Amino acid sequence: GPRGILNMADTGQQKPLPGAGYPALLRVMGRMSVSLSTAAQVSREEEELVQILNDCDDALVLLLNERAKALEALWKARGPEEGIPSAALSEASLERLKATNEAVGGPLPDGSIRNIFQEVSKMCSQLRHSVSYLGPPATFSHQAARTRFGVNSCYVQCDRISDIFYHVEKGTTDYGVAPVENSTEGAVTQTLDLLANSDEVVQVVAEVCLDIQHNLLSHADLHRIQRVYSHPQALAQCRQWLQTNVPGATIHSEASTARAAQIASQASAEEGIAAVSSTLASELYSIPIRAASIQDLTSNMTRFVVLRKQNPDAPDKHKTSPTGDDKTMLVLNTADRVGALHDVLNTLQNKKINLSRIESRPCKAKAWEYIFFVDMHGHREEPHIQAALEELKTHCSHIRVLGSFPFVRAATAKTA
Repeated sequence: GPRGILNMADTGQQKPLPGAGYPALLRVMGRMSVSLSTAAQVSREEEELVQILNDCDDALVLLLNERAKALEALWKARGPEEGIPSAALSEASLERLKATNEAVGGPLPDGSIRNIFQEVSKMCSQLRHSVSYLGPPATFSHQAARTRFGVNSCYVQCDRISDIFYHVEKGTTDYGVAPVENSTEGAVTQTLDLLANSDEVVQVVAEVCLDIQHNLLSHADLHRIQRVYSHPQALAQCRQWLQTNVPGATIHSEASTARAAQIASQASAEEGIAAVSSTLASELYSIPIRAASIQDLTSNMTRFVVLRKQNPDAPDKHKTSPTGDDKTMLVLNTADRVGALHDVLNTLQNKKINLSRIESRPCKAKAWEYIFFVDMHGHREEPHIQAALEELKTHCSHIRVLGSFPFVRAATAKTA
Protein backbone atom coordinates (compact mmCIF):
# COMPACT_ATOMS: atom_id res chain seq x y z
CA GLY A 1 0.00 0.00 0.00
CA PRO A 2 0.99 3.69 0.26
CA ARG A 3 2.74 3.25 3.63
CA GLY A 4 6.17 3.19 1.92
CA ILE A 5 5.38 6.35 -0.02
CA LEU A 6 4.22 8.23 3.06
CA ASN A 7 7.23 7.18 5.12
CA MET A 8 9.91 8.23 2.63
CA ALA A 9 11.05 11.02 4.95
CA ASP A 10 11.79 8.41 7.63
CA THR A 11 14.13 6.55 5.26
CA GLY A 12 16.16 9.62 4.34
CA GLN A 13 14.59 10.00 0.89
CA GLN A 14 13.55 13.39 -0.46
CA LYS A 15 10.24 14.60 0.94
CA PRO A 16 7.36 14.76 -1.53
CA LEU A 17 6.42 18.15 -2.91
CA PRO A 18 3.11 19.60 -1.69
CA GLY A 19 0.37 19.32 -4.28
CA ALA A 20 2.09 16.47 -6.15
CA GLY A 21 -0.65 13.97 -5.36
CA TYR A 22 0.32 13.20 -1.76
CA PRO A 23 -2.29 15.42 -0.06
CA ALA A 24 -4.95 13.90 -2.32
CA LEU A 25 -3.77 10.41 -1.40
CA LEU A 26 -4.00 11.24 2.31
CA ARG A 27 -7.54 12.57 1.86
CA VAL A 28 -8.55 9.45 -0.10
CA MET A 29 -7.10 7.22 2.62
CA GLY A 30 -8.94 9.23 5.27
CA ARG A 31 -12.24 8.78 3.47
CA MET A 32 -11.54 5.05 3.04
CA SER A 33 -11.00 4.78 6.81
CA VAL A 34 -14.34 6.52 7.46
CA SER A 35 -16.19 4.30 4.98
CA LEU A 36 -14.68 1.18 6.55
CA SER A 37 -15.65 2.26 10.06
CA THR A 38 -19.32 2.95 9.36
CA ALA A 39 -21.98 0.96 7.54
CA ALA A 40 -24.20 4.00 7.10
CA GLN A 41 -24.31 5.69 3.71
CA VAL A 42 -22.96 9.23 4.13
CA SER A 43 -24.90 11.87 2.26
CA ARG A 44 -22.55 14.20 0.39
CA GLU A 45 -23.03 17.42 -1.51
CA GLU A 46 -22.22 17.55 -5.22
CA GLU A 47 -19.19 19.79 -4.62
CA GLU A 48 -17.73 17.26 -2.18
CA LEU A 49 -18.30 14.39 -4.64
CA VAL A 50 -16.42 16.32 -7.34
CA GLN A 51 -13.56 16.86 -4.86
CA ILE A 52 -13.51 13.10 -4.13
CA LEU A 53 -13.20 12.35 -7.86
CA ASN A 54 -10.41 14.90 -8.26
CA ASP A 55 -8.55 13.52 -5.24
CA CYS A 56 -8.82 9.96 -6.56
CA ASP A 57 -7.49 11.07 -9.96
CA ASP A 58 -4.56 12.95 -8.39
CA ALA A 59 -3.76 10.00 -6.11
CA LEU A 60 -3.85 7.62 -9.09
CA VAL A 61 -1.35 9.81 -10.99
CA LEU A 62 0.96 9.63 -7.99
CA LEU A 63 0.62 5.87 -7.58
CA LEU A 64 1.02 5.15 -11.29
CA ASN A 65 4.27 7.12 -11.36
CA GLU A 66 5.47 5.32 -8.23
CA ARG A 67 4.67 2.02 -9.93
CA ALA A 68 6.57 3.04 -13.06
CA LYS A 69 9.63 4.02 -11.00
CA ALA A 70 9.51 0.78 -9.02
CA LEU A 71 9.31 -1.27 -12.23
CA GLU A 72 12.24 0.64 -13.73
CA ALA A 73 14.32 0.00 -10.60
CA LEU A 74 13.38 -3.69 -10.62
CA TRP A 75 14.31 -3.93 -14.31
CA LYS A 76 17.74 -2.44 -13.61
CA ALA A 77 18.27 -4.78 -10.64
CA ARG A 78 17.24 -7.95 -12.49
CA GLY A 79 18.33 -7.15 -16.02
CA PRO A 80 16.44 -8.40 -19.10
CA GLU A 81 14.24 -11.41 -18.38
CA GLU A 82 15.07 -14.81 -19.80
CA GLY A 83 12.96 -16.37 -22.53
CA ILE A 84 10.41 -14.46 -24.56
CA PRO A 85 9.67 -11.01 -23.09
CA SER A 86 6.17 -9.76 -22.38
CA ALA A 87 4.76 -6.43 -21.24
CA ALA A 88 1.51 -8.11 -20.23
CA LEU A 89 0.83 -9.01 -16.61
CA SER A 90 1.18 -12.68 -15.72
CA GLU A 91 -1.85 -14.79 -14.91
CA ALA A 92 -0.64 -14.97 -11.30
CA SER A 93 -0.66 -11.16 -11.07
CA LEU A 94 -4.11 -10.97 -12.67
CA GLU A 95 -5.47 -13.55 -10.23
CA ARG A 96 -4.04 -11.53 -7.32
CA LEU A 97 -5.77 -8.40 -8.62
CA LYS A 98 -9.01 -10.34 -9.07
CA ALA A 99 -8.85 -11.50 -5.45
CA THR A 100 -8.15 -7.93 -4.29
CA ASN A 101 -11.09 -6.61 -6.31
CA GLU A 102 -13.40 -9.23 -4.83
CA ALA A 103 -12.20 -8.38 -1.31
CA VAL A 104 -12.77 -4.66 -1.92
CA GLY A 105 -16.28 -5.37 -3.17
CA GLY A 106 -16.47 -2.35 -5.45
CA PRO A 107 -18.62 -1.82 -8.54
CA LEU A 108 -15.88 -2.57 -11.10
CA PRO A 109 -16.17 -6.08 -12.62
CA ASP A 110 -13.11 -8.33 -12.78
CA GLY A 111 -12.86 -7.89 -16.56
CA SER A 112 -12.56 -4.12 -16.20
CA ILE A 113 -9.85 -4.46 -13.57
CA ARG A 114 -8.00 -6.88 -15.86
CA ASN A 115 -8.14 -4.50 -18.85
CA ILE A 116 -7.13 -1.44 -16.81
CA PHE A 117 -4.07 -3.10 -15.31
CA GLN A 118 -3.00 -4.67 -18.61
CA GLU A 119 -3.05 -1.17 -20.10
CA VAL A 120 -1.04 0.18 -17.13
CA SER A 121 1.47 -2.64 -17.60
CA LYS A 122 1.90 -1.78 -21.30
CA MET A 123 2.46 1.90 -20.49
CA CYS A 124 5.05 1.16 -17.79
CA SER A 125 6.90 -1.51 -19.75
CA GLN A 126 10.69 -1.26 -20.01
CA LEU A 127 10.84 -3.43 -23.15
CA ARG A 128 12.70 -1.87 -26.08
CA HIS A 129 12.39 -4.38 -28.94
CA SER A 130 11.80 -3.84 -32.66
CA VAL A 131 8.54 -5.48 -33.74
CA SER A 132 6.99 -5.77 -37.21
CA TYR A 133 3.21 -5.86 -37.60
CA LEU A 134 0.49 -5.48 -40.23
CA GLY A 135 0.00 -1.71 -40.48
CA PRO A 136 -0.85 1.08 -40.58
CA PRO A 137 -1.05 2.15 -36.92
CA ALA A 138 -4.24 1.22 -35.00
CA THR A 139 -4.77 -2.16 -36.70
CA PHE A 140 -5.66 -5.06 -34.45
CA SER A 141 -2.21 -6.48 -35.23
CA HIS A 142 -0.70 -3.25 -33.91
CA GLN A 143 -2.77 -3.54 -30.73
CA ALA A 144 -1.75 -7.19 -30.31
CA ALA A 145 1.92 -6.23 -30.68
CA ARG A 146 1.58 -3.43 -28.11
CA THR A 147 -0.19 -5.80 -25.74
CA ARG A 148 2.79 -8.14 -25.85
CA PHE A 149 5.69 -5.67 -26.07
CA GLY A 150 4.35 -2.47 -24.47
CA VAL A 151 4.29 1.08 -25.78
CA ASN A 152 8.04 1.72 -25.61
CA SER A 153 9.18 -0.83 -28.18
CA CYS A 154 9.94 0.23 -31.77
CA TYR A 155 7.14 -0.80 -34.13
CA VAL A 156 7.68 -1.33 -37.85
CA GLN A 157 4.48 -1.27 -39.89
CA CYS A 158 4.16 -3.62 -42.88
CA ASP A 159 1.80 -3.45 -45.85
CA ARG A 160 1.47 -7.24 -46.12
CA ILE A 161 1.69 -10.20 -43.74
CA SER A 162 4.51 -11.57 -45.91
CA ASP A 163 6.55 -8.45 -45.05
CA ILE A 164 6.33 -9.34 -41.35
CA PHE A 165 7.94 -12.72 -42.09
CA TYR A 166 10.55 -11.04 -44.30
CA HIS A 167 11.64 -8.68 -41.51
CA VAL A 168 11.93 -11.56 -39.02
CA GLU A 169 13.81 -13.82 -41.46
CA LYS A 170 16.29 -11.06 -42.35
CA GLY A 171 16.70 -10.02 -38.72
CA THR A 172 15.66 -6.41 -39.35
CA THR A 173 13.16 -6.70 -36.49
CA ASP A 174 13.52 -8.73 -33.29
CA TYR A 175 9.95 -10.02 -33.45
CA GLY A 176 6.93 -10.13 -35.71
CA VAL A 177 3.24 -10.35 -34.82
CA ALA A 178 0.77 -11.82 -37.32
CA PRO A 179 -2.93 -12.84 -37.12
CA VAL A 180 -3.44 -16.59 -37.46
CA GLU A 181 -7.02 -17.44 -36.47
CA ASN A 182 -10.39 -15.85 -35.67
CA SER A 183 -13.05 -17.55 -33.57
CA THR A 184 -15.79 -16.52 -36.02
CA GLU A 185 -14.20 -16.86 -39.47
CA GLY A 186 -11.45 -19.41 -38.82
CA ALA A 187 -7.87 -19.41 -40.04
CA VAL A 188 -5.99 -16.52 -41.64
CA THR A 189 -4.80 -18.66 -44.53
CA GLN A 190 -2.04 -16.32 -45.70
CA THR A 191 -0.32 -16.61 -42.31
CA LEU A 192 -0.65 -20.42 -42.37
CA ASP A 193 0.89 -20.60 -45.85
CA LEU A 194 3.76 -18.36 -44.78
CA LEU A 195 4.36 -20.47 -41.67
CA ALA A 196 4.52 -23.60 -43.81
CA ASN A 197 6.94 -22.11 -46.33
CA SER A 198 9.08 -19.79 -44.22
CA ASP A 199 12.70 -20.38 -43.31
CA GLU A 200 12.95 -22.97 -40.52
CA VAL A 201 14.85 -20.49 -38.33
CA VAL A 202 11.56 -18.56 -37.93
CA GLN A 203 9.74 -19.95 -34.90
CA VAL A 204 6.44 -19.21 -33.19
CA VAL A 205 7.48 -18.28 -29.64
CA ALA A 206 4.21 -16.97 -28.15
CA GLU A 207 0.62 -16.14 -28.92
CA VAL A 208 -1.65 -13.19 -28.13
CA CYS A 209 -5.44 -13.44 -28.04
CA LEU A 210 -7.54 -10.28 -28.43
CA ASP A 211 -11.24 -9.79 -27.79
CA ILE A 212 -12.12 -8.01 -31.05
CA GLN A 213 -14.76 -5.29 -31.12
CA HIS A 214 -15.61 -3.74 -34.48
CA ASN A 215 -17.16 -0.31 -35.04
CA LEU A 216 -18.57 1.45 -38.08
CA LEU A 217 -16.67 4.70 -38.66
CA SER A 218 -17.87 7.42 -41.02
CA HIS A 219 -18.33 11.16 -41.45
CA ALA A 220 -21.73 10.34 -42.97
CA ASP A 221 -24.86 9.48 -41.01
CA LEU A 222 -25.75 5.80 -40.92
CA HIS A 223 -28.63 6.10 -43.41
CA ARG A 224 -26.36 7.89 -45.94
CA ILE A 225 -23.60 5.28 -46.07
CA GLN A 226 -23.05 3.96 -49.60
CA ARG A 227 -19.69 2.13 -49.38
CA VAL A 228 -18.06 0.16 -46.57
CA TYR A 229 -14.33 -0.66 -46.48
CA SER A 230 -12.38 -3.05 -44.27
CA HIS A 231 -10.16 -6.10 -44.10
CA PRO A 232 -11.95 -9.23 -45.49
CA GLN A 233 -11.90 -10.92 -42.07
CA ALA A 234 -13.49 -7.90 -40.37
CA LEU A 235 -16.16 -7.64 -43.08
CA ALA A 236 -16.96 -11.33 -42.68
CA GLN A 237 -17.23 -10.97 -38.89
CA CYS A 238 -19.82 -8.18 -39.35
CA ARG A 239 -21.60 -9.59 -42.42
CA GLN A 240 -25.08 -9.93 -40.89
CA TRP A 241 -25.01 -6.53 -39.18
CA LEU A 242 -23.98 -4.79 -42.41
CA GLN A 243 -26.70 -6.55 -44.42
CA THR A 244 -29.33 -5.49 -41.88
CA ASN A 245 -28.24 -1.93 -41.12
CA VAL A 246 -26.65 -0.67 -44.38
CA PRO A 247 -28.34 -3.01 -46.90
CA GLY A 248 -27.72 -0.77 -49.91
CA ALA A 249 -24.01 -0.21 -49.28
CA THR A 250 -21.38 -1.87 -51.45
CA ILE A 251 -18.61 -3.79 -49.65
CA HIS A 252 -14.94 -3.24 -50.46
CA SER A 253 -11.90 -5.16 -49.18
CA GLU A 254 -8.80 -3.36 -47.92
CA ALA A 255 -5.39 -4.51 -46.67
CA SER A 256 -6.25 -3.69 -43.04
CA THR A 257 -8.96 -2.22 -40.83
CA ALA A 258 -6.77 0.82 -40.15
CA ARG A 259 -6.20 1.44 -43.87
CA ALA A 260 -9.99 1.36 -44.28
CA ALA A 261 -10.30 3.96 -41.50
CA GLN A 262 -7.77 6.16 -43.31
CA ILE A 263 -9.87 6.01 -46.50
CA ALA A 264 -13.10 6.84 -44.65
CA SER A 265 -11.45 9.68 -42.74
CA GLN A 266 -10.39 11.37 -45.99
CA ALA A 267 -13.90 11.23 -47.48
CA SER A 268 -16.56 13.89 -47.07
CA ALA A 269 -19.93 13.16 -45.49
CA GLU A 270 -21.56 13.50 -48.94
CA GLU A 271 -19.46 10.61 -50.31
CA GLY A 272 -21.02 8.19 -47.83
CA ILE A 273 -17.87 6.13 -47.16
CA ALA A 274 -17.54 4.08 -43.97
CA ALA A 275 -14.99 1.69 -42.45
CA VAL A 276 -15.25 -1.27 -40.12
CA SER A 277 -12.44 -0.60 -37.69
CA SER A 278 -11.43 -0.04 -34.05
CA THR A 279 -12.05 2.68 -31.49
CA LEU A 280 -8.32 3.42 -31.57
CA ALA A 281 -8.53 4.03 -35.34
CA SER A 282 -11.47 6.38 -34.78
CA GLU A 283 -9.37 8.44 -32.37
CA LEU A 284 -6.16 8.30 -34.42
CA TYR A 285 -7.80 9.27 -37.75
CA SER A 286 -10.43 11.64 -36.28
CA ILE A 287 -13.50 9.92 -37.66
CA PRO A 288 -16.74 9.43 -35.69
CA ILE A 289 -18.11 6.06 -34.61
CA ARG A 290 -21.60 5.70 -36.12
CA ALA A 291 -22.25 2.27 -34.58
CA ALA A 292 -20.26 0.41 -31.92
CA SER A 293 -19.66 -3.33 -31.39
CA ILE A 294 -21.16 -4.39 -34.73
CA GLN A 295 -19.56 -7.85 -34.85
CA ASP A 296 -22.19 -10.58 -35.39
CA LEU A 297 -21.04 -12.63 -32.39
CA THR A 298 -20.35 -11.15 -28.97
CA SER A 299 -17.50 -13.64 -28.46
CA ASN A 300 -15.16 -12.62 -31.26
CA MET A 301 -11.53 -13.52 -30.56
CA THR A 302 -8.51 -13.29 -32.83
CA ARG A 303 -5.32 -15.17 -32.14
CA PHE A 304 -1.94 -13.74 -33.17
CA VAL A 305 1.39 -15.55 -33.32
CA VAL A 306 4.63 -13.94 -32.16
CA LEU A 307 7.52 -14.79 -34.49
CA ARG A 308 11.22 -14.87 -33.67
CA LYS A 309 14.30 -15.82 -35.67
CA GLN A 310 16.31 -18.47 -33.87
CA ASN A 311 20.05 -17.89 -33.69
CA PRO A 312 21.79 -21.04 -35.09
CA ASP A 313 24.87 -20.26 -32.99
CA ALA A 314 22.81 -19.97 -29.78
CA PRO A 315 19.61 -21.99 -30.33
CA ASP A 316 18.70 -21.98 -26.62
CA LYS A 317 18.94 -18.20 -26.14
CA HIS A 318 15.33 -17.37 -26.98
CA LYS A 319 13.63 -20.73 -26.63
CA THR A 320 10.61 -21.20 -24.41
CA SER A 321 10.75 -23.61 -21.49
CA PRO A 322 7.86 -25.89 -20.45
CA THR A 323 5.39 -24.28 -18.05
CA GLY A 324 3.07 -27.24 -17.54
CA ASP A 325 0.36 -25.65 -19.71
CA ASP A 326 1.81 -25.29 -23.21
CA LYS A 327 0.91 -25.64 -26.86
CA THR A 328 3.00 -27.03 -29.72
CA MET A 329 2.29 -26.08 -33.34
CA LEU A 330 3.17 -28.50 -36.14
CA VAL A 331 2.91 -28.54 -39.90
CA LEU A 332 3.11 -31.94 -41.59
CA ASN A 333 2.64 -33.81 -44.85
CA THR A 334 1.22 -37.28 -44.46
CA ALA A 335 2.83 -40.17 -46.32
CA ASP A 336 1.24 -41.05 -49.68
CA ARG A 337 -0.58 -44.20 -48.59
CA VAL A 338 -3.98 -45.32 -47.38
CA GLY A 339 -4.61 -44.60 -43.69
CA ALA A 340 -1.66 -42.24 -43.16
CA LEU A 341 -3.77 -39.50 -41.53
CA HIS A 342 -5.47 -42.14 -39.36
CA ASP A 343 -2.05 -43.31 -38.19
CA VAL A 344 -1.07 -39.75 -37.29
CA LEU A 345 -4.19 -39.24 -35.20
CA ASN A 346 -3.87 -42.71 -33.68
CA THR A 347 -0.31 -41.92 -32.57
CA LEU A 348 -1.46 -38.79 -30.77
CA GLN A 349 -4.35 -40.66 -29.16
CA ASN A 350 -2.10 -43.45 -27.92
CA LYS A 351 0.24 -40.88 -26.35
CA LYS A 352 -2.81 -39.24 -24.72
CA ILE A 353 -2.10 -35.93 -26.44
CA ASN A 354 -5.04 -33.59 -26.77
CA LEU A 355 -5.49 -31.60 -30.00
CA SER A 356 -6.82 -28.05 -29.92
CA ARG A 357 -6.83 -27.65 -33.70
CA ILE A 358 -6.18 -29.54 -36.94
CA GLU A 359 -6.58 -27.86 -40.30
CA SER A 360 -5.70 -28.70 -43.88
CA ARG A 361 -4.29 -26.40 -46.55
CA PRO A 362 -3.47 -27.14 -50.19
CA CYS A 363 0.15 -28.11 -50.75
CA LYS A 364 1.64 -25.46 -53.02
CA ALA A 365 4.17 -27.89 -54.48
CA LYS A 366 1.66 -30.38 -55.94
CA ALA A 367 -1.97 -30.08 -56.99
CA TRP A 368 -4.61 -31.90 -54.91
CA GLU A 369 -2.22 -32.71 -52.10
CA TYR A 370 -2.63 -31.22 -48.66
CA ILE A 371 -0.61 -30.27 -45.63
CA PHE A 372 -1.96 -30.26 -42.07
CA PHE A 373 -1.53 -27.75 -39.28
CA VAL A 374 -1.80 -29.29 -35.83
CA ASP A 375 -2.00 -27.53 -32.47
CA MET A 376 -1.53 -29.93 -29.57
CA HIS A 377 -1.30 -29.60 -25.81
CA GLY A 378 2.21 -30.00 -24.43
CA HIS A 379 5.76 -28.75 -24.99
CA ARG A 380 8.25 -30.20 -27.44
CA GLU A 381 10.73 -30.77 -24.58
CA GLU A 382 8.32 -33.00 -22.64
CA PRO A 383 9.14 -36.72 -23.02
CA HIS A 384 5.69 -37.80 -24.26
CA ILE A 385 5.68 -35.05 -26.91
CA GLN A 386 9.20 -36.00 -28.03
CA ALA A 387 8.15 -39.66 -28.31
CA ALA A 388 5.07 -38.69 -30.34
CA LEU A 389 7.14 -36.53 -32.71
CA GLU A 390 9.56 -39.40 -33.35
CA GLU A 391 6.71 -41.79 -34.13
CA LEU A 392 4.97 -39.24 -36.36
CA LYS A 393 8.06 -39.18 -38.60
CA THR A 394 7.24 -42.76 -39.66
CA HIS A 395 3.78 -41.66 -40.88
CA CYS A 396 4.74 -38.33 -42.49
CA SER A 397 6.80 -37.39 -45.51
CA HIS A 398 7.62 -34.09 -43.80
CA ILE A 399 7.07 -32.72 -40.29
CA ARG A 400 8.17 -29.45 -38.77
CA VAL A 401 7.67 -28.05 -35.28
CA LEU A 402 6.65 -24.40 -35.69
CA GLY A 403 7.05 -23.70 -31.99
CA SER A 404 6.13 -24.48 -28.39
CA PHE A 405 4.88 -21.76 -26.05
CA PRO A 406 2.50 -21.13 -23.13
CA PHE A 407 -1.15 -21.88 -23.87
CA VAL A 408 -3.33 -18.74 -23.89
CA ARG A 409 -6.83 -19.80 -22.84
CA ALA A 410 -8.55 -16.42 -22.56
CA ALA A 411 -8.30 -13.05 -24.24
CA THR A 412 -5.05 -11.32 -23.33
CA ALA A 413 -6.78 -7.96 -23.75
CA LYS A 414 -9.84 -6.26 -25.21
CA THR A 415 -9.27 -4.10 -28.28
CA ALA A 416 -9.59 -0.35 -28.04
